[in-house]
Amino acid sequence: MGLSLEDIRREIREQRRRKDISLAILHENRLRFHVQPVPSTPALASLTQRRKDNGGVWMRGQTGVSQALDDFLAFVSNLIPHDKFKVFKSLFRFPVKTNEVTSVCFDKLSRIFDGRDPVFSYQFTTTEQRDDWEWYRHEVIGEPDVWSTDAWEHFQTAINSVMVVDMPAEQERGDRYPRPYFYFLNIGDVIAFETEYKSPVMRYIIFRQDGDRVAVIDDERYRVFRKDGDSVGELLVDNTHDLGYCPARFLWDEPMSLQQPDIKKSPVTKQLDNLDWFLFYTISKRYLDMYGSYPIYSGYEQNCDFHNDETGDYCDGGFLKDRHGHWLYDNNGLCPCPKCGDKRIVGAGSFIEVPVPIEGQPDLRNPVQMLTVDRSSLDYNVEEEDRLRTNIITGIVGTNEEITTRDALNEQQIKANFESQSNVLGRVKKGFEAAQTWVDSTICRLRYGSLFVSAQISYGTEFYLFSVDELRERYAKAKETGSSESELDALHQKIIASEFRNDPIMQQRMVILTELEPYIHLSRDEVAAMYDKGLITREELLLKMNFADYVRRFERENLNVLEFGADTDFERKIETIREQLLAYAGEEKPKTTTSNESEV
Repeated sequence: MGLSLEDIRREIREQRRRKDISLAILHENRLRFHVQPVPSTPALASLTQRRKDNGGVWMRGQTGVSQALDDFLAFVSNLIPHDKFKVFKSLFRFPVKTNEVTSVCFDKLSRIFDGRDPVFSYQFTTTEQRDDWEWYRHEVIGEPDVWSTDAWEHFQTAINSVMVVDMPAEQERGDRYPRPYFYFLNIGDVIAFETEYKSPVMRYIIFRQDGDRVAVIDDERYRVFRKDGDSVGELLVDNTHDLGYCPARFLWDEPMSLQQPDIKKSPVTKQLDNLDWFLFYTISKRYLDMYGSYPIYSGYEQNCDFHNDETGDYCDGGFLKDRHGHWLYDNNGLCPCPKCGDKRIVGAGSFIEVPVPIEGQPDLRNPVQMLTVDRSSLDYNVEEEDRLRTNIITGIVGTNEEITTRDALNEQQIKANFESQSNVLGRVKKGFEAAQTWVDSTICRLRYGSLFVSAQISYGTEFYLFSVDELRERYAKAKETGSSESELDALHQKIIASEFRNDPIMQQRMVILTELEPYIHLSRDEVAAMYDKGLITREELLLKMNFADYVRRFERENLNVLEFGADTDFERKIETIREQLLAYAGEEKPKTTTSNESEV
């Protein structure tokens, strides 16, 4: 049932969801701080914009990063002394180091868009609507790219965003069907909302629009009002829809908790504390690096008696003061003493003077000493930074591929790591499948009405979890350890699928060539050794040695291996081509050899 005018005014006046919206904004601020790169600290100040509404401050864009920065620095200020905190702040620069770590994580999670067997199935009563929809979703809505770009950006930095499927105020002339569209709404612009029970779909939503306007969407109508103080005034737009539900939904459907179902949990949420610590350690490490690069020297106070009788200048600690006790400056800074100024350290570092031993006190100090940095402290910070980085990546994406490829793992560990990544990708994939299915179905119902039947969307069940180089390395290790032919076949197929995933024609060709080449997992030397032992025929040996040449000859004399036998059974096709390749090998005449050489 739609909202009445009195209901709308009461929701705006009471703002019952103010607490949930504020918590969602604070959560997104922390996420954005660690995920969204900011060019520099001055840029942060120039981009910060604050919008005050009804006495509240709404965090948007770079303002949220600024708020999160204040919280982070307040956290650090309680950990270290004031003097060190001043240096810590001077070393803090944007973009922060955690942006790099979360970028690695989201790059790995974005593999959901590269599934090997995606399905996008839409059912209509006639093929006319289906063809029109395929054109509309690609050319107007921008699918599928809109999900891997705009939606993915909101997933990273604005997890509580709302997807709204809207309609133009008026239909353009000449359009046979309406032209619905969708957009992402920042949670900071929402005034009031209510969701269905245990569902990300809204019952109604009230939010701000540009130009002092307020939009109200429920299960019956789209309405836009002119804002009137703390309420609404003139009704500007009033359009009905026949969906039977509110065309607004949270982008993400995974709640923070059962107690806070409308605050959404990002894959990064559980690692926010570790990200704070990681950033603290990376900046602390820079402090130690600077200490190691610029050591502290100490030595006795130098008793310099330089005095210029004409000007009154005199030496004070290696630098000159005038007769009135003021420091003397030139273009390079403080003026050094001409007598002792060049006797101090040259180059980077600091010099601290210590008092000369008084009469009767033993002189046990070296004339000049260097206070070096504690190497164990440096090593600890490096190790702790690496440990936190690994734990963060593992906690977000399931496992860190850098570790699995660097360390020797047994078959069970590799299987567990693979399943860990697959489980995480599966959760993210399901969330995006549900979001796209809802958007596409809602747009189709608004555009085609009862002519639309249903939509089924799957991003695939297999993902490219490893790069081609990583797969080749695993293939080589599997071969060294004596893995079975079946395991090697599976790895070889993954290498082909990964290397040519953007070129399906070449991928299909490589699959056929793999079927044709004999002893695909053996090198030429290994095959030659089998021939010497009488385990294979001469034709098989020659086919292995000259495989590329024979394939090129076959394609010159016939069609290429993709088109040849396209209308026949695949097994029969492979057998026919293999017979011809072996026939080429049979035409080769044996070479004359000495008694000590094998004959090929």
